[in-house]
Amino acid sequence: MTEPQKPRRRQSQRAKSTRQQIMSAAGLLFEEKGYEGAAINEIIELAGTTKGGFYFHFPGGRRELAVAILDSTLTMDGLNPQELKLQEVVDTGAILAYRITKEASLRAALRLSIHKNARDAYGTPWPNWVTINTTQLTEAQQNGELRAGVSPAEQAYQIAGAWAGLVLISEAVEGHLDNVEERVARMYMNLMSAIAHPGTLPEIDFSADRGSRLYTAHLEQKNTPPPDDMT
Repeated sequence: MTEPQKPRRRQSQRAKSTRQQIMSAAGLLFEEKGYEGAAINEIIELAGTTKGGFYFHFPGGRRELAVAILDSTLTMDGLNPQELKLQEVVDTGAILAYRITKEASLRAALRLSIHKNARDAYGTPWPNWVTINTTQLTEAQQNGELRAGVSPAEQAYQIAGAWAGLVLISEAVEGHLDNVEERVARMYMNLMSAIAHPGTLPEIDFSADRGSRLYTAHLEQKNTPPPDDMT
């Protein structure tokens, strides 16, 4: 009774593999050449697929592909609920700082997200990140973790801007992201020193390897292989 399902299952697995290959290839080219510079023919060639295979998965072309990369990479995967909501704020950025050193698609997503026409062309995830941080900071405020007078919404914008700027500047100045986890950890430590209640600050883990530990545990728990060029 189950035999007829096997070919369909294999086809589904091949389709998922082809889709991922296309997204990985697009990530590499978007990172290298930007949205306009990454030609669809180049993506098809690098992915090792056909034009028909490409448009089967992404009938909307490059725009739909950009949306898929943004949706699948700028996620909160690996983020766990914490008793201290300020720890969740730090963890959000720490995990992404770790992943961006390993995943070409995530580096591409960052560039796509700050493109001047991103909002109109394919959307941008930054409003969602600001909303997430605002929620975390609001809960931290309700728990007495913040200094008096701190505005969660204003701080959320500052965090998003500081994180993105730090990553982009690190790569522009040094040509790599080898030190970005330490820099992001220091950024959060400096920020929290200004906004956290003095009694809360010593309880926050700012370790540079915290993002690595959280995300690796997440992959192991899901038994999921590392994406892209992650090693």
